[in-house]
Amino acid sequence: MTANFQETLKALGKQAKKEAAEREAEAKAKKQAEDVDFSKAVGQVTPLKNAGNYYEQPRDKSPIKPRPKEMATLEQEDYFYVGSGGWEEPPASFSKNGQGKNDLMRLRNGHYPVVADVDLHGYTQEEAQQVLNEFIEFTKKRGVCGEIVHGSGLGSAGYKPVLKNMTRRWLMQHPDVLAYVEPRQGNDGAVRILLKRQRRDDDWKQ
Repeated sequence: MTANFQETLKALGKQAKKEAAEREAEAKAKKQAEDVDFSKAVGQVTPLKNAGNYYEQPRDKSPIKPRPKEMATLEQEDYFYVGSGGWEEPPASFSKNGQGKNDLMRLRNGHYPVVADVDLHGYTQEEAQQVLNEFIEFTKKRGVCGEIVHGSGLGSAGYKPVLKNMTRRWLMQHPDVLAYVEPRQGNDGAVRILLKRQRRDDDWKQ
């Protein structure tokens, strides 16, 4: 009886080990089937060439739209607006910083990565200013440089570039805008802007 009992225990032990090994092999096979070969998934990877020793963040293409009026009124005191008067024809480039010439040259040469852009076609002057407020905040969270398409105004009444002039006057007076230039020679329908660099929380604590 004792011998038979011992043999039964040994047999049960072997069976348990066998079942455990089978479960482990099954789990391993299942995991391998679920794991994706990264190199196969992404395909061929081409190293990036050095294009100026700085990282250019992919441009955010998220659409920027005016907030609904009920939302806009909550932060109306923070919005920046300009009236309809002022410069009849704002300059093609502008800088209010002490490093003005350097800023303008760097903007034209693409020194600063363009992190966002916006097209103001189709907006009224009031809506365009609301969008510009949103765009400045949007860009500041991602970098210091953005592009604004305002058009040349050839389709406006009397061929007056209303939106173009308003946009440039707005930029010249906005406290966070350091400079702007026309990014493409011969095309006055857009401007590339440079914003003040935002101080991090750590900088304030020091």
